[in-house]
Amino acid sequence: MHTNTGENSVSSPLRQNVLAIFNEAQNKVREQLMQGLPLKQVLDALIETIQAVRCGMKGSVLLLNYETNKLYSVSAPSISQVYSSKLGDLPLGPNAGSCGTAAYLKERVIVTDIANDKRWKKYLVAIDYGLEACWSEPILSSDRSRVLGTFAMYYSSVLEPTTEEIELMELTAGLAGTAIEWHQVINERKALEEHLRKANEELTVLNKELDERVKSRTAELEYQSRINRTITDNATAALFMMDEKGYCTFMNPAAIKMIGFTMEEVKAKPLHDLIHHTHPDGTHYPMDECPIDRALPQDNSVRAHEDIFIRKDGSFFPVQCAASPIKENGVPVGTVIEVRDVTHEKKAQQEIIDSAERFKMLLEALPQLSWTADAQGNLDYINDRWVKVYSSEDPAIYGLGTSWINSVYEDDKEQANEAWLNAVTTGTNYETLFRIKTKNGGPRWHLVRALPLRDRDGRVVKWFGTSTDIHEQRLTLENLAQAQAQLEKANEELSNKNVELTRTNSDLDNFIYTASHDLRAPVTNLEGLLQALEEEMGEPSESVKPLLGMMDKAIVRFKRTIEDLTDISKTQRSIDDVTEKINLGELLEEVKESISELIKKNNACIESDFSAVPIINFPHKNLRSIVYNLVSNAIKYSSPDRQAIVQVSTEQVDGQVRLRVQDNGLGVDMKQLDQLFAMFKRLHDHVEGSGIGLYIVKRIVENANGHIDVQSELGKGTTIDVYLPL
Repeated sequence: MHTNTGENSVSSPLRQNVLAIFNEAQNKVREQLMQGLPLKQVLDALIETIQAVRCGMKGSVLLLNYETNKLYSVSAPSISQVYSSKLGDLPLGPNAGSCGTAAYLKERVIVTDIANDKRWKKYLVAIDYGLEACWSEPILSSDRSRVLGTFAMYYSSVLEPTTEEIELMELTAGLAGTAIEWHQVINERKALEEHLRKANEELTVLNKELDERVKSRTAELEYQSRINRTITDNATAALFMMDEKGYCTFMNPAAIKMIGFTMEEVKAKPLHDLIHHTHPDGTHYPMDECPIDRALPQDNSVRAHEDIFIRKDGSFFPVQCAASPIKENGVPVGTVIEVRDVTHEKKAQQEIIDSAERFKMLLEALPQLSWTADAQGNLDYINDRWVKVYSSEDPAIYGLGTSWINSVYEDDKEQANEAWLNAVTTGTNYETLFRIKTKNGGPRWHLVRALPLRDRDGRVVKWFGTSTDIHEQRLTLENLAQAQAQLEKANEELSNKNVELTRTNSDLDNFIYTASHDLRAPVTNLEGLLQALEEEMGEPSESVKPLLGMMDKAIVRFKRTIEDLTDISKTQRSIDDVTEKINLGELLEEVKESISELIKKNNACIESDFSAVPIINFPHKNLRSIVYNLVSNAIKYSSPDRQAIVQVSTEQVDGQVRLRVQDNGLGVDMKQLDQLFAMFKRLHDHVEGSGIGLYIVKRIVENANGHIDVQSELGKGTTIDVYLPL
């Protein structure tokens, strides 16, 4: 290793040949660029040309990535690829080797001794690959505003550059910059050409789409025009259009029929002067006082305006109008008017008023206290009987609003008020007993009832109530208290009767079992006889075929009824069946297999969670009957609007096992809950079945000293909880 000075022995030949070397490299670079060769190949040729006349020099070109602000190797034909790989992308900075520092400072960096230069402290791996000196020249853009990369000259010994070598390095860096910018221009041009090509293709597509849209929009406007004409021609309301002077420019058939004028007659005068010129009392109606004609000059819409119009024959008729200004570019130019003949509505309103008067007379004629209240429970009417017989002379406590409570006997006020508030809050019928104070005497007992009147949406809009004097009956009931002892005796007799009924119920179950068993043979005989009759007859006549069909159906229904009765009998007789440990998961799979066709038909999804209680001690066939009936019912009564989802789960609650079957089906009205488990009762008639399944479930559960809870909402689903002893 040796150190050279600015005038070393090899610089003289370089000084003489710098321009020749540069010209040769320049020509080669220009030739390759014109051939469109890749940038790496061009730069490799440039470096190899320089290296050929400077023995021991290894050239390198790094490019700057503007997104990462790091240098990466693009050409280093004589430098180890392993070294370049280890070095990786170089950041820019004051101590980033020769190239990173040169790009950072935008000026030449000469490192004569890599091993002892602080700028190479992080990159001493270069020494392992025989690199001991590195001179780097930044490659700048043609306007010298941007760093494109760096050109570096590496040596295997500590060395300082000569003047000619620095000049050659500058020229080479400039030539590399030209190649880089030329390559960028070519790439940008190619990208621009590709962009223009794609833009032209997109423009062609857009033109085609625009043409299709114009055609579609034209057809749509034509269709809309036909629709508008159809609407206006068939509208039941009369439609008029007036210009800024009040002359009618359009009216639909309903308008012509309403006023009796033709379009030609209407055009002759302002519309107001034809149909709105006179009040019903005969006085003149000036146009400037008409709110319809004022809508345009005042730029104000008119809604639900009630008025009187005049037909061509001079007759008056009531109307309800709406008028809106028509604007063009923000300037009112006309008015559109919609008119409805409300003759029948006015007549109906008068009939309602007359009906209300008759209803009031009816309430006044009642012997009870009669009254009405609004939806919030405030009394808005009481009949005269209340005022004359029961109320104080103070009008404040006549009973209107909430002051009715002042007429109630003190001991009964709280109970009466709570019952009334509960009825108003829940919308349920109001019925209670309390005493009402009278003017001339003590309080008297009344039976007070009220029913809610609802609108189409089920909302309470009115309450109608009566208070009936039952004072004498109440006194009679109080006198009956002495008969309490006799009632207790009667209760004891009823208890005995209950025992007898229980015994009778057992006998009835035995009868059902015997009847269902004994009826099987006759039904089977009937079925055989009918089959024999059909075979004997051969092809029956058209008049006989329906009869045979009805007989077949009757026998099927008879057999199904016998099977249902048998199931009921078995349920009662299975009280003492032997219990066993039942795995609920396996039992559910058994049930799912037996109703696989039903599941597939309804696209049902059955989910289960038996983690809380996986095993139950219970008679197997009884528990299977419970699960089978509840799950199959949940699927049968699924909603057609969504997929049927049935969730089966268990949980331990208060020393019992709760088996829950929850669905998202049709649901039932909770008011019909008492019918849900009744024998042969079905709340949805569109599903086939005998109505015996839930009855059997109830019998099995009650026989096992369990109980059933049901929660359901119409349209949302049902949850059935079966509680069984552990």
